[in-house]
Amino acid sequence: MKQRVRTSKKDASARIALRRRVLRWYAAFNAEKWSDCLALVDPRLTSAGKVKDGPYVESLVRFKEHYGPIHPWHVRVSLHLTGSRQAVDSRPFAYVYTVWQDDRHGFHMFRERWVRDGKRWYTEVAGLVVNDARVNQAG
Repeated sequence: MKQRVRTSKKDASARIALRRRVLRWYAAFNAEKWSDCLALVDPRLTSAGKVKDGPYVESLVRFKEHYGPIHPWHVRVSLHLTGSRQAVDSRPFAYVYTVWQDDRHGFHMFRERWVRDGKRWYTEVAGLVVNDARVNQAG
C-alpha cells in the first residue's frame, strides 16, 4: 500500500514555478538563446564573477554541438523551502533531476541545484561539460 505525501499549496506553487523555470532554461538552450540561459543562473554567482558570460556560453555551445538539443523526458523536483542549515547560503533551494534524451537517442540525467532568490528560481549550474573521454582527453 502506497502512502501519499500531502503537499501544501505553497509547496505545490513553488514546485510548479520551478518546473516552469527549468523547462524555460531547456527551451532557451535548444533555441541557442544563450543570454536567456545566462539570465537563469543565480545572480550571486554572476555578480561575484564566478560565472562569466564567455566561458559559460562556450560550454553550452560545445555541449549542444556534441549532444544536440536536450529533450526532457522526466523532471523531478525535490524542494527544500526552509533553506540550508549552512551559514553560507540559507536561501530556499531544490534539487532538480532531469532525465533527457539526446539526438542519438541516448538517455542521460542531470542533477541540478536551483535556489530561490526573492520570488524567482535560478540554477547554480555554471556550465555544461561533455561526458566523453575522447573529447575530455583532447582538451
